[in-house]
Amino acid sequence: MKKHLLLISFALLVAGGVSAQENTSSQSVDSLQRVVADLNEQMQSVKDAERNEAVWKNRAKYFNIGFSSQKLSPVDAPAAYGDAAELKSDLGVALVWGRTYYLHKKPLARMIKFGIDFSWMDINYAKYSLPEYAEGGTSGWAGESGDELSLGAHQLEYGMQVGPSVTINPVDHLKAGVYFRYVPSASLMVLEDEVNANFASFFTAGGAVSYKLISIGVEGRWGRANYKNFALADELENAMDGDVIQTSKSKWKTGGVRVYVSFRF
Repeated sequence: MKKHLLLISFALLVAGGVSAQENTSSQSVDSLQRVVADLNEQMQSVKDAERNEAVWKNRAKYFNIGFSSQKLSPVDAPAAYGDAAELKSDLGVALVWGRTYYLHKKPLARMIKFGIDFSWMDINYAKYSLPEYAEGGTSGWAGESGDELSLGAHQLEYGMQVGPSVTINPVDHLKAGVYFRYVPSASLMVLEDEVNANFASFFTAGGAVSYKLISIGVEGRWGRANYKNFALADELENAMDGDVIQTSKSKWKTGGVRVYVSFRF
């Protein structure tokens, strides 16, 4: 009887030892799996942070060199001018320098970011061809005499841009974005012997595709302003009376398209 009891006790001890070993092994495997999962998560976080810095943070600034085609026309133009009131640019260039401030650190769905674009420099210049009277072959903007002082037709603005943007990064460093911006500007126009200047409100909307440093984009640009006009007196009597500079007001609108190459850094 005692032998039987000893055998049973020994068997129970062996079974308990095996069970304890199995539990210990199972706990070790679970602990190892948790450690591996934590390491993988940490490695993925590091990779995401490095990618976010390379794709988004290091490419937030932009410097655009653009070429534009635009039209300039007076609002409520006198009927005497007809279609000649609209000026078309022969040459147009633009420089834009700014930065995108993203509204969230991590991209939505790992590829989309919303931001606010702010450009502290937007310089736009255009040179126009002056229209001619059909019967005289001379410009109708400064007078009917070909001997009038003529400086040509030029338009220059310096402004800042601000507005929302959406950017998508589908693969690697390739990104595509669209934006809409308000562009308050100081505007200067020269039309033959007349200088026009004032504050102007412009708007621009467009999109661009970029890969790392280089980006190519296109945008529409439009706006209008009430200009103050300054011109030399065109009559001797006015000059003799001291009215050498004559002033007036006029409203002009501008519209056009700009194509640009951008460097993002």
